[in-house]
Amino acid sequence: MNGNDQTTNMLYAASVGHSGWFSRDLGESWQRANTHTGGVYNESRTWCLSVHPDRPGEVLAGTDDGVYRWMETEKRWNHVPSPMDGLHILKIAQSPFNPDFIIAGTRPAELYRSRDNGRSWERLTFANHIEAPFINTNRVTSVKYDPVHPEQIWVTIEIDGLWRSRDGGDNWERIGLDLPDQDLHNVEFADFEHERWILVATEVGLFRSRDDGGNFHKIDIPDLPYHYFRCLTRRPDQTGVMFLSIGDRPSGDDSMLLRTRDNGETWEAVDLPGNQNTTIWHISGNAADPMLLFAISIFGEVYRSTDGGETWDKPAKFLGEAREIVWAPVPNDMLGEQKKAWVTADEFLEKGEDAF
Repeated sequence: MNGNDQTTNMLYAASVGHSGWFSRDLGESWQRANTHTGGVYNESRTWCLSVHPDRPGEVLAGTDDGVYRWMETEKRWNHVPSPMDGLHILKIAQSPFNPDFIIAGTRPAELYRSRDNGRSWERLTFANHIEAPFINTNRVTSVKYDPVHPEQIWVTIEIDGLWRSRDGGDNWERIGLDLPDQDLHNVEFADFEHERWILVATEVGLFRSRDDGGNFHKIDIPDLPYHYFRCLTRRPDQTGVMFLSIGDRPSGDDSMLLRTRDNGETWEAVDLPGNQNTTIWHISGNAADPMLLFAISIFGEVYRSTDGGETWDKPAKFLGEAREIVWAPVPNDMLGEQKKAWVTADEFLEKGEDAF
């Protein structure tokens, strides 16, 4: 079901080269705001998105040219000035406890914090020194707020391991030094029979800590054809269901989606429709409806589940190169009528951008 009488479940996808795509019908059709008149430029590479339940109709985006904010009431992207202007912003995350508190991560791997919804920013003291010749420069791959401790923030870096702050970002410590590979892609939290677990996805497997990051051990997942572990997402209903994407390499030629029902103790393959032509890069849900899930591949194939990940279908449209997909319920009175300034995915692919 797409929302209710008062809201519509809006779907947002971060596009590398087409700014951002929007869908009002759970991915059946897509539109993009024509931005010739201002805001993020049409060919922008948008790397990440953030939505917050306390800010309906608002989307934060990290791009190759700074931070932007989408407001459904204005139907445009507005630039959010910051020290990150001109940097590649790969992750942006609002605290679930306070939407004004934002952490953004860049390439090269640096962290920036805003305490006032983006009006001011500060660069955080964050020492990473590992050289990364194979990817040219280190990059932030995930920013997660601890679900139990509001002041704790966890960050993964490719290639510089796992970092944690216990004081809202003032100070940072590098943990997980026993991990055999410091090429980390994601971190997630689990509570299995009241035992707190920290899970991290790396280039060579999935690892778990039972002592709050003190020591990590590999989780054995038998019969996997691939070793590149990318996205790790907990379904937002606290039932122990999580999803993990793996592939043959970063962009890759093939991919799998795995599911656990016991907080990561055991895993099983999920049946996805069609062939996966590249690695699934992002999986997302929303506590407003934990059964509604979306996944997107690096080449813009969208997968959708309306039953909590038991079954998945694949809308016909693909969006070109993409990085993230998120959804949020938006009050219908914020959406209004769609204006001519919107470009549909069909029009864009058939006529080209110059036609608009």
